Amino acid sequence: MKRLTLGILLSLLSSIVVACHAAPDDPAGQAEELSDPVRRQNAIRNLQKIWSKALQDNEGNRDAAPVVEVREAICDKLVQAYIDNPMDTQNGLAMLDLMNEIRHPCTLPALIQALDWRQEVSEEHAIRAAQTLKFIEVPEGERANVAAKLGEALAKVRQSRGVDNRMRIEMLRALGALATPAATPILTRIATTQTEEQNFLINRLAAEQLGAVAGAEAVEPMIKGLYLFAPNNPAMRMNDVAAEVLVRVGRPALEPLLRTLRGENEEANAIAQAYIEAVRQRDENAAAQMSVQQIVGAEATYALGSLGFREALEPLLAETQAEDQFRRVNAAIAIVRLNLEPEDLPRVRETLMNVYRGVPDDYQGVAFKAQLIAAMRSLYDPGFLPFFLEQAKDTDQQPPVRLEAVTAYALLANKSEMEQLTRWLASAEDDPYYTNFQQGTEKAIAVANECDEDIACYIRKLDDSDKDVVRKAAFMLGRLGRGNEQVINALVEKLGHPDVEVRLSAVSALDRVATAGSQAAIDKIDELRRTEEGRAVWNAFSREALPIQARLRARMGG
Repeated sequence: MKRLTLGILLSLLSSIVVACHAAPDDPAGQAEELSDPVRRQNAIRNLQKIWSKALQDNEGNRDAAPVVEVREAICDKLVQAYIDNPMDTQNGLAMLDLMNEIRHPCTLPALIQALDWRQEVSEEHAIRAAQTLKFIEVPEGERANVAAKLGEALAKVRQSRGVDNRMRIEMLRALGALATPAATPILTRIATTQTEEQNFLINRLAAEQLGAVAGAEAVEPMIKGLYLFAPNNPAMRMNDVAAEVLVRVGRPALEPLLRTLRGENEEANAIAQAYIEAVRQRDENAAAQMSVQQIVGAEATYALGSLGFREALEPLLAETQAEDQFRRVNAAIAIVRLNLEPEDLPRVRETLMNVYRGVPDDYQGVAFKAQLIAAMRSLYDPGFLPFFLEQAKDTDQQPPVRLEAVTAYALLANKSEMEQLTRWLASAEDDPYYTNFQQGTEKAIAVANECDEDIACYIRKLDDSDKDVVRKAAFMLGRLGRGNEQVINALVEKLGHPDVEVRLSAVSALDRVATAGSQAAIDKIDELRRTEEGRAVWNAFSREALPIQARLRARMGG
């Protein structure tokens, strides 16, 4: 009888204990159990299931009422459990994983604590916290503090282990995502610091993140960045990303760049000299063809052209008179990117043709001439057409130059102007490159004959399935549609075209026609950057698209 009574009693006690535990699908109850070290692991698993189901049931919408209800039931307890149990690193990482899924500012106290990492203990916690911060809309009033905590966490990374580089990468990206000026001094410090422990790719990444947050205080560091290079690999530089930051900063970069072009930036001159010496250790002949003025001038002219301010016209025109061929060509190409006035065109046209005629007909000169013709074409100036046709007809020119000239003419000519090209082609059947000329121009000729100078016709052609037809339409709209809102909107729609040549034609035309800027174009380029960054199509498109985006923003006063 006693044994039966004891068994019943144990059964009842067991039932009472079980009844004290929260149901597996009860978010508030499971969150309470996070404070119990025995129940914590099981509670985390249950909360992950609850959260995943809530998201799935609401099609991934974190703002849906049922999802918000779950978040509000668990967030405070989840954060407190993480903060109160720093030694429980395994469950702590699992809790951070759940916070990464929640992606809400309510998790900030735990994320900030996780950034205070300990070597060989909680590096992964810091990485997960930084990854989560990229997805959170941190309140404006808290961004400076979060940036400071990320800066402190980065300052503790002093080695070159794999986990150290992962921490650097994720923390830098988190700083960029904060989009706060408070991140600028941290990012500029890392971008311009050169140590054996820090791979130069980290320098580049830090500079890239500055694009979204930098102000005038980033100008001098990023001018330095135009010339920095990896000491053990001079070919690895950060000139492209530094120039992008300067363009985004805008007008505050203008005067410092002009001083640099004049040779007055001693730090830039010193880095350029060090670069030449680093190249010399690997290739004496290559270094012998370099000069400090050439290297400093090349980067400054590119950045000034990308900025686009008309105030750079006179200094760049002067640069086209330099003895060094590289400097002359670089300056000429930079000029066409400026926001020129109609009265500038005759002088610019003459300057470009003079630089072109001064280029020798050697292997390098052929490439320069082709580049210069492409640059002339991007001015959408019909005044170049006779020159293009002259170069196309010149049998003493190398084939790449002639082909570039024929293409430039065909892309910019209207119906009557195209008659001159067709007459020459009809008489050039004995030319060894006749077939190339004919095949490369036939679609452009057909479109010009149909549309002539009819803007509406060219807008319709933008929807053609043939990329050559679309490119011709984009170029003619660049020539004819200056300030036309309908043209601007039609070109914006082509920025996401699957063919990168079409994209480049559209964005170049936008640079010409959007005289007051274009928010739609700015937003579209931002969208493409978010969705395509790292892909080949974005890499090919971004070098032109990002400076143009910055110029469009500047024209809007931003």
